[in-house]
Amino acid sequence: MAHTICHWPAVPLLSHPPTLQQRLQFVVQSRPEWWSYAIFWQTSNDDNGRLFLAWGDGHFQGTKDTVLKLSSNKDKQSISALHSERRKVMRGLQALIGENPEINGSIDGDVTDAEWFYVMSLTRSFSAGDGVPGKAFSSGSLVWLTGSHELLFYNCERAKEAQIHGIETLVCIPTSNGVLELGSNDTIKENWSLVQQAKSLFGSDLNNLVSTNNGTIRLLDRSFSFADIAIVTGLQEKGEVNGAQSFYIESEHSDSDIIPFVAEPVELKRTPKKRGRKPGLGRETPLNHVEAERQRREKLNHRFYALRAVVPNVSRMDKASLLADAVSYINELKGKVEELESQLQRESKKVKMELTDTTDNQSTTTSDADQTRPNSVGVPLEVEIKIVGPDAMIRVQSENGNYPAARLMNALRDLELQVHHASMSSVNDLMLQDVVIRIPDGLTTEDGLKSALISRLE
Repeated sequence: MAHTICHWPAVPLLSHPPTLQQRLQFVVQSRPEWWSYAIFWQTSNDDNGRLFLAWGDGHFQGTKDTVLKLSSNKDKQSISALHSERRKVMRGLQALIGENPEINGSIDGDVTDAEWFYVMSLTRSFSAGDGVPGKAFSSGSLVWLTGSHELLFYNCERAKEAQIHGIETLVCIPTSNGVLELGSNDTIKENWSLVQQAKSLFGSDLNNLVSTNNGTIRLLDRSFSFADIAIVTGLQEKGEVNGAQSFYIESEHSDSDIIPFVAEPVELKRTPKKRGRKPGLGRETPLNHVEAERQRREKLNHRFYALRAVVPNVSRMDKASLLADAVSYINELKGKVEELESQLQRESKKVKMELTDTTDNQSTTTSDADQTRPNSVGVPLEVEIKIVGPDAMIRVQSENGNYPAARLMNALRDLELQVHHASMSSVNDLMLQDVVIRIPDGLTTEDGLKSALISRLE
């Protein structure tokens, strides 16, 4: 399996002064630790005068270990297809910047995740405070992220993308002219000698050190996108590069709404970009298989981020462990729901039993009163009141004469009491009435309510 070690784009080496590309190569190759790539994000201004960071130049050194261990023929086929699509896109990139694909034979090998992440950076730009480079430049402080945990939980999409593509150490060193970004597949501890070296190499004026490629595209002015790369790749496969074709492709990473692109045999001509950005929902179909795969992986990664946010305890940071922890958490929640439902059923049965006991006691009291009450005229008026929560139970025992039920209802109406339930029973000359009312604001005690009611019944 071929090991890809190259830099994008290639530039001629000059003796004096050292170019930006030479400085990047020197930083990567002179260090004892292994850095997979180096990118210099150079400051620039948009049409409105706002400051942003754009690709200045970059150098890719590769990773120490590029051997992929495949477990099945199915995995081999899928990974081989992914590398094939990546090689097509990278050949399209070479066509855009005017390079001869025969110069760099390493593209015929497999494209690693780290190299793919590096090439994707060609279309990126960052405003002040946006992304890891933008935050490092706006704050003027070093950003050194080591390990998957720091990359995943750093509040930045670029750090998460780097972690997805196997980057273990991501460093952004701010200078007066921009930000130096370094990435490695190894875990590298913070090193201040590297910071001082970077500031000395990239702290001077770099305006005249930006490399050019065949005089057609300046590296500092990156207006093409992966859509352009896919278009050129398709034209090369169909043998239509020599014919001028015009395409209007949406750019996802750039600020433009529509980018007119003209492919010509000798010179690339591009019209100025229009400011503004069209929403992603306006795109009808994916531009190609690589773009569709990238969008699918982005959606999947966002779903994993959302899942990670709701799972309280995660044992490990890989996706398989996250899914296992999520399943365990869901089962735990199901157990809690079942426990609460059983507890609710027990409470409901308890309340029903208490209501049954209360009804039986009332019936027993009524029977006892009927048995012990003498059959004579002149039964005294008795009022019992019991407050239960917001309601009150009123029991009135009186002589069965002169419409006792009507007099009780009139008394309740005068007191403006809201009746929920009322029942009455008559045994010989005895009238027993039970009423459930809502407690009014002014009468909150049993004695006060009893006195007010007796005064209107007598």
